[in-house]
Amino acid sequence: MYPNFKILPEKDKTNLKARIAESIALEKQQARRKRLRTISWSAAAVLCIGLGVMVVLKQEQKVVSPIEKFAKSNEKETFFEKSGQVQLVLSNQEAVNVSDSTTIAYNASGNKINVNSKQIEQKKTLETQYNTVLVPYGKRAQLSLADGTQVWLNSGSKLIYPTAFSSTSREVYLEGEGIFDVAHNEAKPFYVKAANHYSVRVLGTLFNVSCYTKDAKVSTALLRGKVQVSYAKKGLFSADTLQTILKPGMIAALDKKRETIKTTTQNVESLFSWRKGYYEFSQEKLPLVLDKLTRYYNVDFVMNKKASPTETYSGAFKLNDDLEKVVKTLEATTGLEFVYDAETRKITIN
Repeated sequence: MYPNFKILPEKDKTNLKARIAESIALEKQQARRKRLRTISWSAAAVLCIGLGVMVVLKQEQKVVSPIEKFAKSNEKETFFEKSGQVQLVLSNQEAVNVSDSTTIAYNASGNKINVNSKQIEQKKTLETQYNTVLVPYGKRAQLSLADGTQVWLNSGSKLIYPTAFSSTSREVYLEGEGIFDVAHNEAKPFYVKAANHYSVRVLGTLFNVSCYTKDAKVSTALLRGKVQVSYAKKGLFSADTLQTILKPGMIAALDKKRETIKTTTQNVESLFSWRKGYYEFSQEKLPLVLDKLTRYYNVDFVMNKKASPTETYSGAFKLNDDLEKVVKTLEATTGLEFVYDAETRKITIN
C-alpha cells in the first residue's frame, strides 16, 4: 500500500518523502557493502590460493636431498677444529684418527676403506650410509671415493659422503674448502652440496669450492672441464634459482648477503696450490692473503697499520713451515713489521 500524498499536509508530505529517500539510500548503501564484501572475500581466496601455489613451487624448487638432511641433523657436531688430527667418522659414529700424509681410499663397492695402512670393513645395508671426514686447523686430507673421484680437503673443513653412490647420482656435502677431481660418468652427475641450497653440478672435471660458514662469499673456481653453479634464493617471494655455467679459468662468487653470483676470468692455478703442500698467491691484496693464513694456522692478525687498498703481493708459503718462518716471509714480502705472540696466537702488524 502506497501513501496518499493528496490527503497529507504539506509538512508531512515533505517528511515522508525524506524518510523514503533515506530508506532507499540506506538500502543501496547496504547492497554496495555486500558487493564489496563479496569482492574482498573473492580476492582474499584468490590470494590464498596464489600464495599456496607459490609455497608449493618454492618447496619444489628447494627440494632437500637426503645428504643435506643428514648434514643438517649433524651440523652442531663440529668441534673438530680444536683437535689436532684428521678424523674419519664412520656411519656407526666410530671415529678413526687419520695419520698425516694418509689417503682415505675406498674400494669400488664402498664397504672397504684403506686408512693408516690398515683396512676397515663396513657392513652393507639397504639404507644409505654416510661417512664424514673432519679436518682441523693446520691439517689437510685426501680421499679416493668409491667411484674413483679424488678429493683434497683444506684446513677447517668437513666432508659428508655416502660409502657408495646411488645408481642415478653422486652427491657429497662440503663445509670449508675442497678440490675435486671427478671421475667422468655422464650417466651419473656429481654434485657438491653446501649450505643455503648452493650446489655445483659436474660430469668430470677439476674444480675448487670454498664455502666456509663464516665467510661472506662462496666461491667455485674451475681448472678443467665444465660445471654448473646454482643457488636457490631465500624467501617466499624471491626469484628463481640463480644459475651460471663455468668454463676453465672462471670463478663464480656468491655474495650470501646480497644473494648475487658474480663470475670473473683469471689464472686460477694458485687456488689449487694448497693440495700440493704450499700456498701460492699472485697479485693478491694483503687481507686476502692473511685470511688464508688465519684459517690454516688458526691465528688472528691485528693490523695497527692500515693496508693499502691497491697494493698487491705475490709469493708462496710451504704449509709445513712453522709460524715464525711464515712471519719472516711476510715481513720480507710486505716490508711491514709482524710481531707474533705465541700465548694469544695473535700477530700484530705495525
